[in-house]
Amino acid sequence: MALFLAMLPVYLFGNLHCLGMCGPLVMMIGQHRYRYFYFLGRTLSFTLAGLIAGGVGAVADIFFKQYHLAEATTFLFGGILLLLGCYTLLGRSYPGHHWLSKRFSGISNKLSLLMLRDRALPTFLFGFFTIALPCGQTLVVFSACALSGSLMVGFFNGLAFALLTSPSLFFAMRAHSFLQQARHYYRAVVGGSALFVGMIAILRGLAEVEIIPHFIINPSAPIYYHIVIY
Repeated sequence: MALFLAMLPVYLFGNLHCLGMCGPLVMMIGQHRYRYFYFLGRTLSFTLAGLIAGGVGAVADIFFKQYHLAEATTFLFGGILLLLGCYTLLGRSYPGHHWLSKRFSGISNKLSLLMLRDRALPTFLFGFFTIALPCGQTLVVFSACALSGSLMVGFFNGLAFALLTSPSLFFAMRAHSFLQQARHYYRAVVGGSALFVGMIAILRGLAEVEIIPHFIINPSAPIYYHIVIY
């Protein structure tokens, strides 16, 4: 729950980014009979990605524990989030963005072909594979899922990310100019949120090595119900 609350601004304001990046693509299927299969495919792929990211984080945590470096997972993904947050706030492309764009250009072309087919399966696949488009926002979210080191937390946040960023894409099917004036808030909100979550990760790592105490919102509750911020 702590990760969800920390990432909630990204999920909500992420609509502004999704509108600009995927909105024009979604508009092209706005008249398709099976257009809502797009959201089904997108939600499934984002949820699976969150689940996988959480699993990767859990495996990394177990691996580091074998070498008495359990805190390395926290510092690793926390550092990634801090880096992405800084680049987002500065309005610059994250390292490797252009390389990824070139490598995934073939997928972009295939997605374009799927958009032309007014059938259920191609529309579903179009939504499912949009996760492969290079996007700093998805890197922030799924790095945070990996940071959690939990399959269920990753699953829940991947699902929340997909559902809470869907409204802008839904309205993009209906109105081309919807939310366009608000897009300039995206950089500050998503970049700031990435920095915040990254800092929480670093603080959690410091707490794990007992340099600072853990911060628990409800310390008087039973330990199983503690909400630990870091």
